[in-house]
Parts: sequence; structure tokens; C-alpha cells
Amino acid sequence: MKRPDNVLAAVLETHGKHCACRGACGKTHTGDAGRCNAASSGKSKPLLAAPQTPHASDVQNAAASLEELQPWCWSCWRDALTAARACADEQRTQALEEMQICLFDVGTDTAA
Repeated sequence: MKRPDNVLAAVLETHGKHCACRGACGKTHTGDAGRCNAASSGKSKPLLAAPQTPHASDVQNAAASLEELQPWCWSCWRDALTAARACADEQRTQALEEMQICLFDVGTDTAA
């Protein structure tokens, strides 16, 4: 059996030659089992290999193992990545707000 020439070829061989997004982009897909099924990214651009669950940081996405990758069209990947980053931003904001509450908590003074 011939070995794939690159990461994308290996991912397409494993997962099929269509975008595997199942709604992480925020859209309701009408393909097989709610899958996007785009065969390209439009305008002769190929699909890309990216993590099944997008990470908020580019470093985490680039460090994903081959087993974590699936085919994505650019539209689905961009929207899923934007959603992952918005979620991470919200979590950081909430954690920061919770940590700062004690800075301004004057409590009650029982010495009087």
C-alpha cells in the first residue's frame, strides 16, 4: 500500500475527501449525518487538515497529532476557530473577574 505524501493526504485517506465539520462552525449542515461534506474550500483551494476540536491558540492547533486531525473546508474551520477563541476569551474573562472579587470585598467590620 502506498504511503500518503503529506499530512493532508493522510487525513483525507483516513476520514474521506470531504469536510468533516458536524456543526462546530455554528451552521446546520445537511450532508450525511449533519456533516458539511464540502469537497474543497472553494476557488480551487483544497481542504485543510486541522484538529477535530479547534483550539484557541495557533500553537495548540499546530501541535495536534495526526490522529487528532480531520479535513475541514476553510469556511467551517474559520468559523469553528472563531467560536473556540470566543469561548476561551469568555472563560478567561470570567476567571479574571472571579479572582478580582476578593480584591474589593471589604467584608464586615466586627471591631466596632
